[in-house]
Amino acid sequence: MKGLKVYYSQLQDDCTRVNNLTMLNPNVINHPAVYSLLTNKYYKADELGIRISFEIFLDLNEIKMKIYDFTKVLAILMDNAIEAASQCDEKLINLIIRKDGTSPRQLVIVENTYINKDVDTEKIFEKGFTSKKTEDAKTSHGLGLWEVRRILSKSKNLNLYTSKDDKFFKQQLEIYLT
Repeated sequence: MKGLKVYYSQLQDDCTRVNNLTMLNPNVINHPAVYSLLTNKYYKADELGIRISFEIFLDLNEIKMKIYDFTKVLAILMDNAIEAASQCDEKLINLIIRKDGTSPRQLVIVENTYINKDVDTEKIFEKGFTSKKTEDAKTSHGLGLWEVRRILSKSKNLNLYTSKDDKFFKQQLEIYLT
């Protein structure tokens, strides 16, 4: 019976992984650059034991933002989410891309579990700011969110709101259609 429980547990893990892969559907994530980015981030997270949930309810070819800038911002937000979630007991990231039902805008929401509940949601955008330990800071110099803010400042139709609660750190990119 003990061996059967181990077998079932491993089978369930494989089934969960296969079910998660169905989210990576090129018909849903219908832009090649975004598809490539998200599959790459999915596999990176999976190697770290992080569960990612994708909810994409938008034709990605209709994003009202330069695709290069969009993928750069999304990559930075996902990398930060993966790094933060990897340090948690419950490793979870939710990515939601959809139209807003109440105003003319598109939303990209990245939320993740995190352990540093004291993180300053303003300071993280400063050039050179990093919350990484000293040995990790050699490879990352706190430029990711600074770069995001720089990209957003070039456009009048983009905003990024950062919030946190007891469980999730949340970045909400708003792309206004006007």
